[in-house]
Amino acid sequence: MQHAIQQGNMTFYLDLFLMLAAAIIMGLGAQRIGMPIVVGQLLAGVVLGPSLLNIVQISHSIEFMAEIGVMILMFIVGLETDIKQLKANIKPSLMVAVLGAIFPMVVFYFLAQAYHFDTKQAIFWGVVFAATSVSITAEVLNEYHQLKTRAGVTILGAAVADDILAVASLSGFIAIFSGQADKQQPLWLQGLLAVGFFVGLYVVSRYVLPTFVRVATKMSLPAMSGLVGMLLALGAGTVAEFAGISAVVGSFFIGVAIANLPQAHKMMSEMVSIGYGLFIPIFFASIGLKISFDGFGDKWGLLLVMSLAAILTKWVGSGLGAKMTGMSYHDANVIGLGMVSRGEMALIVANIGLQAHVIGKDAYSELAIIILVTTIFAPIALRKVLVK
Repeated sequence: MQHAIQQGNMTFYLDLFLMLAAAIIMGLGAQRIGMPIVVGQLLAGVVLGPSLLNIVQISHSIEFMAEIGVMILMFIVGLETDIKQLKANIKPSLMVAVLGAIFPMVVFYFLAQAYHFDTKQAIFWGVVFAATSVSITAEVLNEYHQLKTRAGVTILGAAVADDILAVASLSGFIAIFSGQADKQQPLWLQGLLAVGFFVGLYVVSRYVLPTFVRVATKMSLPAMSGLVGMLLALGAGTVAEFAGISAVVGSFFIGVAIANLPQAHKMMSEMVSIGYGLFIPIFFASIGLKISFDGFGDKWGLLLVMSLAAILTKWVGSGLGAKMTGMSYHDANVIGLGMVSRGEMALIVANIGLQAHVIGKDAYSELAIIILVTTIFAPIALRKVLVK
């Protein structure tokens, strides 16, 4: 028995070593050629997993670490959310975010129906591709000194609204479609619990969190701000799960709730070290481990159509939203392209769908490949437009 446990530990340690080493090497490689690091980390899992070398398999321990990774990631995203920025550019940002979400949700619903997906899966495809990852776009805009232009500020503001729309859509979808029958809870009770979670979060964030964070972060323990951040992310995630909402939704909104506190900057710095030092690369690599190309021989047409739809729906929807608020064609084009990348946000949504059994592994692999295509396309196309 002891020998079996030791053997299992050795396998886990070796898997962890290989995943981290591959994530570092391929992340650096992606960065060298101008691609997002997340692309390299995802490809690291593809290379190590059943798609290619098949030397690392998804295990319970890896899944557990990946779950913590995504909660930390969403907490950091919440901390980075600037509500003031959204308010300053409320009209164009909301127009870009809303049309950029509606276009893919509608188009992907009908496309998925045309390819004979059931209604639940068709809606989920739309929810996945309504999401946007702006971190990659922000890096490109910063490189060309475009972050403070009207287009740059609108993209960042729209990304805040887009994240909130994506999380809200996902919360509603999971509450309705995730098969919560095992909890024996009627839909009205699930809805009541979800509303209760957000009301409770608002009350706590307004009257309790500022004092708690200020007092707790003053304690003289190493990396105390990071420890408090982990406590908040895991605590909010646990309460969100109890309310029938995904844990990552709780982690995201608790991050938003404390984003404007004076302690938020130091907390984010330490959470970035904790997350990106181990858990977040494991999360992205684990996504690659779940991708399989088996049975894709007759699906390349589907992947091509869906990839084009993923690119065009965001490009056109967000660009149209910008044009309708009086922006020039060039700025609207920059904004449309800037919203195309789905990156980690869509991967998180897809992963939650897999965990909730909304989609199977085959559909997950299809989604991950299309998300990867948009993540690679967006920075390349945006650079070409900005260089002109």
